Amino acid sequence: MPSPVDPDERGDAPKPRPVTAPERLFSLVLALVATDTGLTKADILANVQGYRQRFLIAGPNGSLERQFERDKDDIRELGIPLETIETPDDPGSNHHLRYRIPKGLYDLPADVTFTPDEVSLLKLAGTVWREGSLSGESRRALIKLNSLGVDSSEPVLGYAPLLRTRDHSFDPLSKALDRTEVVAFLYLKPGNRKPLRRVVVPRALVQHEGRWHLYATDEVAHAPRTFLLSRIVGAVKVVPAAFPSPVTAAANDTSADSARALAELEELWASNVAHVLVQPGTDAAVRLGARQSGIPATDPASSPERVVHFTDLHVLADELAAFGPEVFVVGPPALRTAVTTRLLAVRDAHSPDLPVGEAGAAPRRRLTQPKTQPATTAAQSRIASDQLTLLLSLVPYLIEQGRVTVTEVAEHFDLPPERVRSLVSLIALSGIPGETRQYLHGDLFDILWDEFELNDRIVLTHQVAIDDSPRFSAREAAALIAGLQYLSALPDNADTDAIASLMAKLTRGASAPPTQLAVARRDGGATRVLLQAALTSGMQVEFDYLNARGAQEHRLVDPLRIESVDNDWYLRGWCHLREAVRTFRLDRISDPRTTSRARSTHAADILLPDTLFQASSGDLDVRLELETAALPLLADYRPERSIPVGTGGRTRTTLRVAHSHALKRLVAGLVGIVTVLEPAESRRVVAEWAAAGVAQYTDAPASEE
Repeated sequence: MPSPVDPDERGDAPKPRPVTAPERLFSLVLALVATDTGLTKADILANVQGYRQRFLIAGPNGSLERQFERDKDDIRELGIPLETIETPDDPGSNHHLRYRIPKGLYDLPADVTFTPDEVSLLKLAGTVWREGSLSGESRRALIKLNSLGVDSSEPVLGYAPLLRTRDHSFDPLSKALDRTEVVAFLYLKPGNRKPLRRVVVPRALVQHEGRWHLYATDEVAHAPRTFLLSRIVGAVKVVPAAFPSPVTAAANDTSADSARALAELEELWASNVAHVLVQPGTDAAVRLGARQSGIPATDPASSPERVVHFTDLHVLADELAAFGPEVFVVGPPALRTAVTTRLLAVRDAHSPDLPVGEAGAAPRRRLTQPKTQPATTAAQSRIASDQLTLLLSLVPYLIEQGRVTVTEVAEHFDLPPERVRSLVSLIALSGIPGETRQYLHGDLFDILWDEFELNDRIVLTHQVAIDDSPRFSAREAAALIAGLQYLSALPDNADTDAIASLMAKLTRGASAPPTQLAVARRDGGATRVLLQAALTSGMQVEFDYLNARGAQEHRLVDPLRIESVDNDWYLRGWCHLREAVRTFRLDRISDPRTTSRARSTHAADILLPDTLFQASSGDLDVRLELETAALPLLADYRPERSIPVGTGGRTRTTLRVAHSHALKRLVAGLVGIVTVLEPAESRRVVAEWAAAGVAQYTDAPASEE
């Protein structure tokens, strides 16, 4: 059996193989789970694999001690309960602190089990976060779920959900939420020219109407407040040595903060009503028709009137301004003024009289680029965390299986076979420093090496310290719970009792109360239900579609997948009119129906690209200037050739857009953030679009609302 490489005191001995970060973390977890009384820092540094190779008995070990402090933070981030035990004779002394991981708090509780249907739903909930701040947490949660060895049932056919967290403040706020930290940030309220400093204790992060909000206790007002994350400018900073102010018992109940925040936002949404007129047959008529409210017995397709609820007047003003002359705001007056102001700013910023270099005349919304850690550091930390999670999850799976092939493990964990072999080899050479403080045979994992090396089969014959699946971290459980909330709007998952039961299991299986994170439910309506049924039955669909140029067309489509991005729903399918894969917004589809024809045989062989929209040879290259921090807002357009301007607060970049119609909507909806530099024709189109929108209000009577 191969043995671990120990340091050799002989001068002619080969240099020991460096111990990687995942190996060191794995050895640390094993050692701390195996001890009941705990280990001191000196015990760990002198004896645990990954530390002992660098430990100097009589020399300075400052860098090694700092490494241990970082490692403690890393394993706690993964939901591993690291305890500290003070010596009764020397309380408060860090020198004699002992560390351990109580196995009862490490293991997933025995009553937390999942059925194949539940595993399938949880895996779908995890994919919701494939982009953004919680992608790592959801990925590691699914790795831990795989450790249970439960195969999922058939997944929800043809559905790919996505929640995005593009606000730069989301990640630091979610971490402060976990740690109950006091944070400060600059917040720009609507109508204010300068942001104000706010000091708060985060209590929940919620998404409502496709936008993220922070529900927090304001430490100055000593009252709950809700903040729109897109209005947080600059960095979110932890207030050093600050502790949350005492609050009443009722206010201290954080378990329902996310539900309370969503309920307040929903109440605000219901109380705010806008009346607008739309040009029939336009994009605005179709898309706002999907949100039509309060006009019973009226056909939204033929009526120009739209009644729209909203949470934030200025957010709605951005949206309506993007529709340009297709929308006329009747009321309230403040919304009408806000839309008009935006259209004027876009028109003036793109005036042909302004040189390109001075095209920033529009009032700009303040966005400050957050400071981030170097990508290499973040990537290394992510890789180490993922590998440690895999190691801790693979051990109980191998124990449960008894005898399993490398191929079977690779398929279950969705890993390349080479990666599985590497992980198993690492596990087989790992263990704990036993009573002799040496890694001897009885202190190590062991496998049948002949079976592994000759037959590619894994048989674990001896395990050390751990034998059960690890608990979820608070953020991992929260990511899956929020994903379930997002999916619960689907008729396929309409069993609210089953969803609630699954959320309760995740809560019991977490190492700490899950982070207060919630997503408001929003269904795709009858169109989504019809398309989902066609996907399931394998039938073609046909519908009328208002394309991005404003032209109405009849489409015959082989549906391939339904996707949701925040609040928006899309159909991906083979379009027989275009003879290519196309993406259709559900709110632009009218009169959908399932045909009696089966989906074309070639459709199943089509590999769908990861991005919703793909470039084509006929696309238009447009040069823009924008706030650097706003670049994530253009991610769907895949900006290219980005160059910082001046000190880096602004960036010039190139977008490829299908046509000017899409560009003018984009720019009008991001007034003060994005300005078109060239080509001149694109600047003219944007200016004319905004001018046509402004012209509607020039001679219109003032609203009486």
